Amino acid sequence: MESLYFLRGVNSGRNLADHLQRHYNNDMATHPNKKSMLKESLPEMILVAEYCVTFRKDPKVWGSGGCYGYPPAVLLLSIADSIGSYILGGSVRNHFNILNNTKYYNLHLSASSIGIIYKDYRCKLTHNTVMAPEIFLDIGTNNDDVFELQDGKPYFNLTPFLEVSKQSIKYFLATL
Repeated sequence: MESLYFLRGVNSGRNLADHLQRHYNNDMATHPNKKSMLKESLPEMILVAEYCVTFRKDPKVWGSGGCYGYPPAVLLLSIADSIGSYILGGSVRNHFNILNNTKYYNLHLSASSIGIIYKDYRCKLTHNTVMAPEIFLDIGTNNDDVFELQDGKPYFNLTPFLEVSKQSIKYFLATL
């Protein structure tokens, strides 16, 4: 951090950490219980996911367009996992059955589709920062299904998953 003196307002005689401490509130929230923490953590996660989904990459910089896709996929799947852990309990794999719960995601997915989402999207992205071959992530639109097969290949659409995740968080937090 010492080499970041180019930051506006930082004199060469001070380091960046001192500057930030004096000029910004760096305090993180503390919480008395899980309920309080969930009321902060889930909205933070959905806001960051929304930023990533709505951001458009410059093809000149990235080599292709699109959004920041991997981070919101991890965040949105973590949100579903979290809600599923509180509502359904049991194994992590079981948490993803929340995707079919009528009060939350209500996606009407087959057990096979939930398995693909869990194994090939959630686990691979979370633990390896990659997806399985022939597995696709797309921005999608509000009119798309969250998960669909196109020519036998799975597609996970971020925009509709973002929207249904917002509603699921809202309902979940209201019932805490």
